[in-house]
Amino acid sequence: MFLVLTAGVAINLALGLAALILYDRQRRKQRARLARARGASPPAEPQEAPKARAERPTLSAFAALDRCFAEAGMRLRAGEAMVQCAIGIFGLFALLVLVAGVAPPLALALALALPPATLALALRVARARYVAAFTHGLPEALDVFARGLRAGRPVADSLSIVVENAKPGPLRREFTRCRDEIRMGAALQASLDRLSVRMPTPEVCFFAVATALQSETGGNLIETMESLAQQLRERRKLRRKARALSSEARASAVILAAPPFAVGTLLAVLNLCYIAPLWTDPRGRVMALLALCSIGMGIWTMIRMGRLNV
Repeated sequence: MFLVLTAGVAINLALGLAALILYDRQRRKQRARLARARGASPPAEPQEAPKARAERPTLSAFAALDRCFAEAGMRLRAGEAMVQCAIGIFGLFALLVLVAGVAPPLALALALALPPATLALALRVARARYVAAFTHGLPEALDVFARGLRAGRPVADSLSIVVENAKPGPLRREFTRCRDEIRMGAALQASLDRLSVRMPTPEVCFFAVATALQSETGGNLIETMESLAQQLRERRKLRRKARALSSEARASAVILAAPPFAVGTLLAVLNLCYIAPLWTDPRGRVMALLALCSIGMGIWTMIRMGRLNV
């Protein structure tokens, strides 16, 4: 047991040290890019072979993780996330072994799986909320964009009007990024393509394609934007109606999933020794794990049955 605990501490320290090293390298690369943008010469670095420069899977993974955090609107960096995961792994392993009395191999497996899974789930939820907030305010932004075009302003100036009238949030942040890219000399189509990559929704893709095409071909972009805004409002109404119709399935999932936990909590308060074999006996642990898995699968199935894609 002591050897396993020592190995867990060593693994977490190694992960934390590697995360700090990679985070420091990434900060130095960012400072070098800023120095090049200001016209200064970046600090000299040792020359690398092309093959060694091309093979950087860890740094590319950290860069992808940083991009995911930025696209989700989270003020977190990859190095900080890795350090927090390492601390969570070590703390959970110590808690499971020393407090809960779980076997060290099982505790190590759970400690290595739960913190990264929690981070991935939080990132996915934050990303979904970020995209939903952007899509929710898109019809009003399209109306402002169409009014700017109707007043005779070009596309770039109309985007500036959208930014000035938008509330602080994902919508203002993304359109500000598009406006700044266009002001820095980027093409309109390239900037809107990057917007559709960051916000992979049908509405944003249609907006990007329609704006890029009709700004080049001279089509009636005003009517297109107004029609798209009206369609987004109708789709929002239909989505709310579908959510109201599927509320019975969600309520049923809550009602059917709550009694096992409520009864377990009541028995633990009244007579803890009655349900103690669920975590003291190996057979009880297996039964409890199977019960939790079956309840989770049932909840997931009912949620999927009640979800309507509109």
